[in-house]
Formats: sequence, structure tokens, C-alpha cells
Amino acid sequence: MANHGARQQKKLAKQKAKRTEKRTQLTRQSSLDPAVRLQGISRRPIVGAFVPETMWDMGIGMTVIARELPDGRIAWANYLVDTFCLGVKDATWNISVPGEFNAVLDHIRQGSPLKAVTPEYIAKLVRDAVAYATSLGFAPHPDFRAARLLLEGIDPTLCTEQFEFGQGGRPLYIQGPNDSMERARFIMSQLEKLGGHFVIDAGGASISSGMEQGEAQVRLDDDDEDDEDEDEDEDEDED
Repeated sequence: MANHGARQQKKLAKQKAKRTEKRTQLTRQSSLDPAVRLQGISRRPIVGAFVPETMWDMGIGMTVIARELPDGRIAWANYLVDTFCLGVKDATWNISVPGEFNAVLDHIRQGSPLKAVTPEYIAKLVRDAVAYATSLGFAPHPDFRAARLLLEGIDPTLCTEQFEFGQGGRPLYIQGPNDSMERARFIMSQLEKLGGHFVIDAGGASISSGMEQGEAQVRLDDDDEDDEDEDEDEDEDED
């Protein structure tokens, strides 16, 4: 009789623990705090680590790290790494079912083929890219604070790769499609102080610093030159 009571109590305690764990999971999933939703992420197995094959040639690329959660979903982070200048230029993270995660990878592959690397490679790349940009006065994207949680538990010192940032020994900023003119001019001003170079789109004109002379040059787009030629032709016709 006593043994039966003990078994019953043990069964009830186990059921209570399961209910508590379920409530904890529901609370975690509905939380808006990344630290809560990604609690314990460092203990989850890594199922993917990717970088674009063209990243070092283009100076920018979307890198991905992914971990499998107990329920089979994938927690992943994407770091837009600018190896020429800005470090982690953008960052995002999410929790997706495997099919949705694979769709994310397919979307990234449209820009460049991806190659698998070690998790330590990703961790060191991101760490060093942030350090390089910080030395120039540029902080990582604000969302990096949360996305970096996916790198917890990965030792970057285990990666033996040596990364070289900038281009030709100096930082190079190329204005992206989502960079405002205000942001671009701030970066340009900072790089002028540091002897870096840049290429920005100033409303129809490409402004760049020369690799050698270090002075800003304005090159009108071909379309603008064509427009000017057409205007001159029209003026001659009127005369």
C-alpha cells in the first residue's frame, strides 16, 4: 500500500513537472525579449554555418548560423558582414520550422552561392569584423545585440583562419541601397579623416575618393551626360 502511494506521488510530481515545463515553453515562445526566447541556446546543436562564396571578393555577404531547438524548429541568425568597412552592417534572427529556414537559405543563395564553414569560422569572422569597424568608429547594427546570442558557446579562437579587412590596407565604404544619404555622408566624413576611400550615390552623381589621390571626385552618370547633350541639341534647334 505504501509503495503504491509512493508511486502515485512520483507520477503526480512528473505530471506537474511536465505542465510546468510546457507553461515555461509557452511563456518563452510568446516573450518579446530575445534573451528569454533564446534562453539556453548555447546548449543547442548547431545544424548550419554558412558564408557567401563571393564575400571576400565583394566585400560584403550574408552569413548564417543555425541551431536546432528541442521541438525541431530552427533558431537562426543572419549577419550582413561588410569586410571592407562597417563590420556587421545588419543583423537579424528568428525561429522557424525547417522548411521556412531552408527558404531563407534559398533566398540568400539568389545573391551568392553559400559554402558551409565551421561555427568557429562564423564566430571569429563576426567578432573580428565588429572589432575592425569599431576601430574606425562604426558600431554594429543595433539588432546585433540580440542576434549575437546565437553565437554563444562557440569559441572563435578555435578557428585558425586569418581575416584581412578593408581593401588595399585601407577601409572602403560602398553605399548600399538601404543607406540614407545622411548616413553615407557621415561615413564618408569619418573615412576622410582616416585616409579611407568611399563610393556613394549622390542623387545621380557617383562621389568617390581616389585610391591614390585621396580627393573626392564627382563623375556624372552616363544618363546625365546624355541628358545634357540632348538639352544642348534642343537649344541649337531653337536657335
